[in-house]
Amino acid sequence: MGAKISKSSISKGKIAFSLIIATIIIINIVAGALIFLDIRVIKSPEVTIELDLIEINSNEAILQTTLSIKNPNQFVLIIKDIEAVTKTNNGAEIMHMLLKGGEIAPNNNKTYTSTDHVTFDGEIPETLTTKLTGIVGFRFLGIIKKTLPIAVNMITSLGDVVKNVAIPILHIKGDFGEITNEGINFTTEIDIENPNSFDMQIQDVSITIQSEAEGIVGEFVMAGDMIAAKSSTTLNGEGKILIEILNSKTLIVNISTSVGVMIAGINEFIDFTTEVEISIPQLNDIFTSSLPTEAYIDADMKLVRLGILNWGFMSYMELELINPNKIGLIIKDVVFSIYRIDDESETLIGDCVVNESEVEPENITIIPAEIFLPLKSLLKGQRFILPKLPEGILVVVRGNITIPGLDQAVWIGVSGYQDMHPFR
Repeated sequence: MGAKISKSSISKGKIAFSLIIATIIIINIVAGALIFLDIRVIKSPEVTIELDLIEINSNEAILQTTLSIKNPNQFVLIIKDIEAVTKTNNGAEIMHMLLKGGEIAPNNNKTYTSTDHVTFDGEIPETLTTKLTGIVGFRFLGIIKKTLPIAVNMITSLGDVVKNVAIPILHIKGDFGEITNEGINFTTEIDIENPNSFDMQIQDVSITIQSEAEGIVGEFVMAGDMIAAKSSTTLNGEGKILIEILNSKTLIVNISTSVGVMIAGINEFIDFTTEVEISIPQLNDIFTSSLPTEAYIDADMKLVRLGILNWGFMSYMELELINPNKIGLIIKDVVFSIYRIDDESETLIGDCVVNESEVEPENITIIPAEIFLPLKSLLKGQRFILPKLPEGILVVVRGNITIPGLDQAVWIGVSGYQDMHPFR
């Protein structure tokens, strides 16, 4: 016999089914309403991107990308498919970062970092553009998710990378050397320090020397050199400058060159100019820095009569100058003086002035002089005491040596002593 279903059972089933459908509809309505309300009050995540140039050297630039995402909401944020791409202003891609997704707790943040070693091609870009894309969403009632795409662009300027290159540190030394008819030999030593983290190429260095009185007095070029990062080198050069600079007080040395910097595989050139003042030495300092000018004196006396009662001694003297320098000199203001020596006292008994003379380079020059000494000046005596000869004769020669065209001079003095005891 077949079973029979009562009408009451069918009615109960219909009621249960209707309740289930109604419950689902109510849940959907409530959930939709809540979602609508949550969407209206949801706050966008705070996204911060930083692109830092942490090091740059001759071969590469090291860039660090820092991404920070903050969740300002009262519910969990979901992040996924985060991608950061950095390109130059020419469109060349230099960095590509993919980040692992996850969840960010309410009122919390998560930070991601990526370090890349970059070599530029052709030239250092003016700007870098970093584009961040991804998806963020939130979880509702543990099962419901709502996702939204995000896109953030950031532009970083690299235009100041070359401008901020530390200029080389220079220590300059100038020295005056040998003097010739062509000029004064001037040597320059430049110690150059590279304080940067990349190599520097110093091109040929132009040296221009000028004085306040003569203008430009000399020019020459020094060969450049490569300076490794955080190291130093020394450049040496020499040239001729006009002799007339010795009439000035200071020299102005202008140094100009082009400095090439190797930055992340790119060569950039920067013009570099500096000036330094150098004090001009005295003429005697230059002479003594090479070979000194030597002088000797020779004297001879003969008894002569210049009149009936004017007897005396004629002193024939010669000043011998040895000039080892390669430039002609002039000796002027030359005075020959003769003194008698008595008991350690000196008494002038004759002198004469001679005309200025040229002293030839790398040669010996003789300057003659004659002084008549009256007999009474040599025979010194008092009343009732017989006259006597001096203990000795002192011959002194003084003068100034200079270079033609110069205002300053070198004072020289030479003396010779003749003992008179054999004649007393």
